[in-house]
Amino acid sequence: MKLPLLFLMIFSVSGIYAQLYIAPSEKSDSYLYAKDRLLYVENEIHLTENLRKETQASIYFRNEAQLIQGAKNISQNEGSGKISVFQEGTSNAYDYNYWGLPVRIGDKNKQLNDFIYEPLSNTESRNAKLISALDGSSDPLSISNRWIYTFSGTSYSNWHYAGDHFDLKPGEGFTMKGVNGINLKEIEGQPINAGSSQIYDFRGMPNDGKIELPIQKDQTLLVGNPYPSALDLDKFLTENTSSTGIAYFWDSRKNGNSHYLSDYEGGYGTYSPGAGIYVPAIFRKYPDGTETGEIGQLYARDISPIAQGFMVIGKNEGKIVFQNSQRVFQKEEPGVSEFKNHETAIPSLRLNIEMDSTYIRQLVLALRDNATPDEDHAMDARKMDSAPSDVNWSLSGEAYIINVRPKKDEELIPLKVKLEKETSLKFSVAELNNFNPDRLFIYDSKDDLYFGIKTGYLKLSLAKGEYNERFYLSYIEKLPTSKTDPEAPEGYKPKPPNILLNTIDIFQNNREEKLELKVLYDTGISSFRLYDLNGKIIFSQSFKGNQKDFALPTGNLSNAVYIVKVNTTDQRELTKKIGIKN
Repeated sequence: MKLPLLFLMIFSVSGIYAQLYIAPSEKSDSYLYAKDRLLYVENEIHLTENLRKETQASIYFRNEAQLIQGAKNISQNEGSGKISVFQEGTSNAYDYNYWGLPVRIGDKNKQLNDFIYEPLSNTESRNAKLISALDGSSDPLSISNRWIYTFSGTSYSNWHYAGDHFDLKPGEGFTMKGVNGINLKEIEGQPINAGSSQIYDFRGMPNDGKIELPIQKDQTLLVGNPYPSALDLDKFLTENTSSTGIAYFWDSRKNGNSHYLSDYEGGYGTYSPGAGIYVPAIFRKYPDGTETGEIGQLYARDISPIAQGFMVIGKNEGKIVFQNSQRVFQKEEPGVSEFKNHETAIPSLRLNIEMDSTYIRQLVLALRDNATPDEDHAMDARKMDSAPSDVNWSLSGEAYIINVRPKKDEELIPLKVKLEKETSLKFSVAELNNFNPDRLFIYDSKDDLYFGIKTGYLKLSLAKGEYNERFYLSYIEKLPTSKTDPEAPEGYKPKPPNILLNTIDIFQNNREEKLELKVLYDTGISSFRLYDLNGKIIFSQSFKGNQKDFALPTGNLSNAVYIVKVNTTDQRELTKKIGIKN
């Protein structure tokens, strides 16, 4: 039985209700069934468990329905009743989920299946089974207790086994592997497990109010969204000044097939609220960190779904604080535990560095007026994992994945390069977002050379070693006005930027119908090739001696975009896209 007054409360999200009582009568159960709606309760919730197992819970949240409560420090939710809220996890018994519980644990000596249930119908569920076997299964829902861990520390040895003794504090996160098999029974039109994801039913008294966890400087802590609603992750990270303000998310190769650590393939993606950007994980094999050549998926991360777990790092000794003001009502995309991607308004670029044609390290540069060149809270993102060979931003000599700083033309932004063996590096731009500089360079300070990469790439080989003050990214947002520009003042003579003095310059002169190449430093051209976008070679020429420039007539070519590839006598390779318009 649904009480009429309570039914109206669910569908009236603009009103404020001081408190909520739900209890069965002598003759029938009483419960709320919220579907695709927000339930807002200003103060406390009192729930009494129903008598029938088919409708035992007091509130059911289905199809993205969520609960938000008013601002308070201490939760006053009480009673023997439970809420029931669905969330999806992996359906593979070898892949990890990172979770947080949206319900209160309460008494000690609890087990995980006191809070995670197997759905049977719209309202009925039963406790999932906890098993000691390595593989969990979907039908009946059986969770392996071998893979239930928490993390708090600075090294791999700081994983702590939780297993059957599940006494986590609210807000602490935990790992749990998924399940094999399928369960095609449908609830609200969605299979419990069609083979790609498993629905779990989290049941208990809802968490509410301020939730605090201690953290130390440089400590990594696994936490999780502790509320039965989405969490504004930007707000949470920005407010938690005892952390670096950055969140790290585990991602791994789908459909793994082994429990051996040496076969794990995954890594941690990085989210910065100050940049508004998520950098996908580079997958590595553990424990040695060997790259697999794969990278994780690109997700929007500014909103954290119910029960999502992630890592944070301590900036100083203090507390990690969750509070009701960080809760939001936000639905996920159907079938996935992530939200829609959003377009950030912050000017940024993604820089790809391909290493030995094996894997790509992606770095992000974001530009904000209120940032500094040093580490800023909730902006600059430290590197989470380690690798024998890697390229990162360098801030005060430390490795970073995301670098947020003010706009400054011709600034040299340092890169940190570490190579365990001779390695081929290929620098290119993956994405420009609200940022379109006229020129974008990789600067080699050893040779005092600038290589344009805005529409192409720079490829070079480096010996084993560390290169901490040699390579830099630089840009010119807008080139100086030409003296031939009709809008330039009479007699104006622009001063060329310093970073245009030592470069390889490739450009198409459509007015004179020719493609021009100039080498503005002490080397020569060894080869020049022109391709169409299908990879067909249109023109090729090799050079002897120390030729510094070359011009190719283009009047006989079709109007199109072409690829130019140039090799120099000092064994550098540069490519660029050019558009021909005759």
